[in-house]
Amino acid sequence: MWLHLLVLAPFVAALLMVVTSGFDSKSTSRIAILLGTVFTVFSIRLISVGSIATTPIEWFTLPGTSSTIYYSLVSNGISVWLVFLSCFVSLIALIAAKDSFGINYKNFAIGIFALLGAMNGSFLASDAVLFFFFFEAMVLPAAVLIAAYGGLDRKAAAMNFAIYTLAGSAPMALALWYLLSVGEGSSVVHLTMAYQSAPESLKFILFASFALAFLVKTPLFPFHGWQAQAYAEAPAPLSAVLTGVMSKVGVFGFIFWVIPVFNAAESMMNTIMWIGLFTAVYGALMAIRATDAKNLLAFSSMGHLGLAVAGIFTFSTTMPSAVLVLLVAHGLSASAQFVLTGIAERFACSRDLKQMGGLASRNPMFGFLFGFAGIAALAVPGTAGFIGEFLILISLWEIGPLPALVAGVCLVLSAVYMLRFIQAVLFGKADQVKETPCHKISSFDAAAVGILLVLLVVFGVKPNLITDSLNGIVENEVVADMEVSQDAN
Repeated sequence: MWLHLLVLAPFVAALLMVVTSGFDSKSTSRIAILLGTVFTVFSIRLISVGSIATTPIEWFTLPGTSSTIYYSLVSNGISVWLVFLSCFVSLIALIAAKDSFGINYKNFAIGIFALLGAMNGSFLASDAVLFFFFFEAMVLPAAVLIAAYGGLDRKAAAMNFAIYTLAGSAPMALALWYLLSVGEGSSVVHLTMAYQSAPESLKFILFASFALAFLVKTPLFPFHGWQAQAYAEAPAPLSAVLTGVMSKVGVFGFIFWVIPVFNAAESMMNTIMWIGLFTAVYGALMAIRATDAKNLLAFSSMGHLGLAVAGIFTFSTTMPSAVLVLLVAHGLSASAQFVLTGIAERFACSRDLKQMGGLASRNPMFGFLFGFAGIAALAVPGTAGFIGEFLILISLWEIGPLPALVAGVCLVLSAVYMLRFIQAVLFGKADQVKETPCHKISSFDAAAVGILLVLLVVFGVKPNLITDSLNGIVENEVVADMEVSQDAN
């Protein structure tokens, strides 16, 4: 029941928002925030429930194949936390949009709920075609929200985002159809068996087709062309969802679709590890050069996710814990930073770092939250980011000194751009900030961001709150391996 609610209820919520009054933004926002709170409570309940699965429901038979597609959902130690991120960050986005969207809040909430359902479906789908359906369904609400409520270049950003993501996943659709045509089903086990029986000349193409879709969605270099523009032009609450949650679908795809299905392609996996490390360094260098606040955060996000992907492909014993904690930490800290940067943009009437400054003295509460979020993003001891990045370094060290050294350089560079960012926004010349009627962070926004930051500290002090959910994964993997062996025989 919990899985069905978390996937289908957000779409129902989007339909409910359609019938609300678009002119009474206060009541509309109260309804949306209440629904977002309910979904967050559902996601917390799912964490306590742990690994569960629904009874598969026959959906359709894919034309040209004998494979039956099922509506089938399953949760595990990693997906439950990503679903929590999805629901909680969406709630924060709904809260942050309360004072800035006015009569457009209704349409924004509709888009967020539709995006939430698609993201949850991607994290919980156990059928490959169902996963691909939700994977593609995320594009429409995100692109529409960017085009409708973004910055000056919003339409170009939305088009660029849609073209990149749809073109990147097209080869995956063809590869998936091939595997289903030669296999007997669309589960991970059946896809693995189909891949193992495929001609050697096709194996790299099949692997690359799946990997490309997730390289673009995360994104990793050189498939990142859509990210900076989309994150910068999207309204800040939506940017928080895009970086805090949607980017995690790409990382999740590597963990639960690429690695299990293409297990024989270990040499190819090593290449992706180095792509992740290069992306981490590239993202940090581009963040140092950035003069646009949201571009800086976009490249910062790319750097952290590159590090996460590199950690995945070490296949070390610490990898699951390292990647999960890093993903949760990044989702919380990046979301907080985008929300706060959106508020700073309203204060300064600009995203240009040269036009920001002096906000710490003008609004001490904002200054405290912004500074705390920036320092937390540096993964200082006592925060979840420190645990995640430290475990990633250990995983990379098990591969060799060079990967760990590259990751260490990336962490040093991240301190450079983040401290510069904090200085520019909080301690720049006060006369650079244009006078506006609103120079206070609302108590509602402060509370929402504050919860994000408190969770970063709580999970930094007690990371086992996150990692304990991984206890059943090894057992599940053993069962899956047994099923493959039995089917092969």
